[in-house]
Amino acid sequence: MNIQFHFAHITDALKADLKEYATKRFEHLETFLSTFPDDNKMLKIDIDHQDKHDQYTVKTTLNMGGKTIHHEEVTHNPNEAIDKSEANIIRQAKKQLDLMREKPHVEGKSPDGPEEEAIKEMQQFNQ
Repeated sequence: MNIQFHFAHITDALKADLKEYATKRFEHLETFLSTFPDDNKMLKIDIDHQDKHDQYTVKTTLNMGGKTIHHEEVTHNPNEAIDKSEANIIRQAKKQLDLMREKPHVEGKSPDGPEEEAIKEMQQFNQ
């Protein structure tokens, strides 16, 4: 999985620590997305520090198989914001994968095909 980072108002030392921490945390996400090819999944993490309130904003965007999932977390601890973002993105990715598995490949078409669908309707009508 391709992970891109963008930092704003963060020191170089903290950038390296946060990048390492986020990469390690989001490895868990890779297991859920193992069915997608590597070029079809991308994670973008934006981390911003606001001095006025001494808080960190972590914006996470996951692109997987044509679907996009967003999450934004604001806390006073950057690691906590990364943890909460990771948990939320994984929850949303699981939900999206379940929806993709349930949905027929062609919208509006029965997964059984038109012939099987017509036979089922006739059997119900005859009963």
